[in-house]
Amino acid sequence: MLSEDERRELRAWRSRQAFFMFVLLALVLPGLVAMALSAVREPAQLFAGSLGLSLLGFAGLAMFLVRAPLRWRQARRDEAGRVVRSVRGHADVRSRRGIGLIAPTHEILHISGERFALAPFWREQITPGLVYEVRFAPESRAILSISLAETVVRAARPEALPAHVRDLTDRDRQLIRLLARGLTDKDIARQLNLSPTTVRTYNSELYLKLGIARRGQVRELAERFGLLDEADGRG
Repeated sequence: MLSEDERRELRAWRSRQAFFMFVLLALVLPGLVAMALSAVREPAQLFAGSLGLSLLGFAGLAMFLVRAPLRWRQARRDEAGRVVRSVRGHADVRSRRGIGLIAPTHEILHISGERFALAPFWREQITPGLVYEVRFAPESRAILSISLAETVVRAARPEALPAHVRDLTDRDRQLIRLLARGLTDKDIARQLNLSPTTVRTYNSELYLKLGIARRGQVRELAERFGLLDEADGRG
């Protein structure tokens, strides 16, 4: 059964597909048809000017967006049926190149034999290698929620703390512990009684202090310097 948060997530996903449909039907397909007609009327322009490259570009966009109407209908049926499925396992995030010259690279989540396209928001919530439970809509395959199912921390022999790590505040160390457990920004916000926007701001400041670029590196750094045991000991 869909929860209210999951229903909102599904509606947001369907709205994105509706936007892609608009771009496809109002811009890409008319442009593709116009350029194809120009190529038929003046075949020499297909290779002599920029018409050929533009035609390829619009064709690539059309291939990228062509599934949007189907996904929109699938999401609508998912919302009407209110059925949710879940899968649990170790998270493995891989990149997949898009089709064509301009189609973007996609991040794909592999978990227990299932594959899901990852939007940037969901990608930021995942630390590869940890165990998560993913709830998703069965027809559209839209991710509705991702939650940490299990965390296994193997403490290595800590290294000497460099200066920028020694200067961490208590709040920084608390945030490190929560990030290392694989909690999402929403979960951290609930535990710290903050807004998700404030948590994301704290995250960015922490990354600068630690000299890292993404949340997946927090756990590795915390294990290396023994920050997990210290943070847990502080309560």
